[in-house]
Amino acid sequence: MLSLLMAPMNRELKIVKIKTKKLPGDFQTKHLNNLGFIEGSTLKVVSENAGNLIVNIKGSRVAIGKDVAAAFMVGE
Repeated sequence: MLSLLMAPMNRELKIVKIKTKKLPGDFQTKHLNNLGFIEGSTLKVVSENAGNLIVNIKGSRVAIGKDVAAAFMVGE
């Protein structure tokens, strides 16, 4: 299990744990859940620039900041 920030590119990964205390605000947590960022869902890191990520989740590409990415723990 590792942080999404350290995840390898172009590999299918599963969200194992979400550290909700690192996410600022309840609205943001609900929005991420609606986008598919829930425990058990699969994603793939497509691009990285200065810690900010573009991930492919549920057939869509979503850009997230490094502060948000730090809240997600992923595994194989």
